[in-house]
Amino acid sequence: MDKETVELYGRLKGYLRRFLRRSEDIEDVVQDSFLKTLEAAAKGDIHYPSSYLYTTARNLAINKLTRNYYELFDFIEHFPEDTSFLETVSLEHEAIYSERLVLFCRVASQLPEQCRKVLILRKVYGYSQNEVAEQLGISVSTVEKHLVKGMLRCTEFMERQDATFDVETEKWTIR
Repeated sequence: MDKETVELYGRLKGYLRRFLRRSEDIEDVVQDSFLKTLEAAAKGDIHYPSSYLYTTARNLAINKLTRNYYELFDFIEHFPEDTSFLETVSLEHEAIYSERLVLFCRVASQLPEQCRKVLILRKVYGYSQNEVAEQLGISVSTVEKHLVKGMLRCTEFMERQDATFDVETEKWTIR
């Protein structure tokens, strides 16, 4: 690769860190983006190749997040009915979970209005994406984009706000 391509590769990886956490996912999306851009260039003239590359990368990252999101919920849906193992959770852990829920609600309240509505209808009330789209008068694609955006922001916030409970002082610490 020439120097300009190497620099573009590095900048694109930095851009994708906004969307993706795992370095493997970032590498995959960067490579797929370059490949799709080269394929498109072979078919016709691209007037703004850098812009095309970034747009392709963003769309591939959103697709990857959406796939990961569906995989997670497929896993949850097939979670065993027997939840007797949950009865062993201590009060301390319940308190930590409650605090994490409060943090989640705090970040959700800071989302843009439409994004917040989509997230609440889907996650709290359990509406399907089609039902959310119909309820809000938007497309299913827009619902998916709001979900990805909302979940990404919530996840980033939760990772930054590592809430811990100190048993000795019986106080919460939020970093």
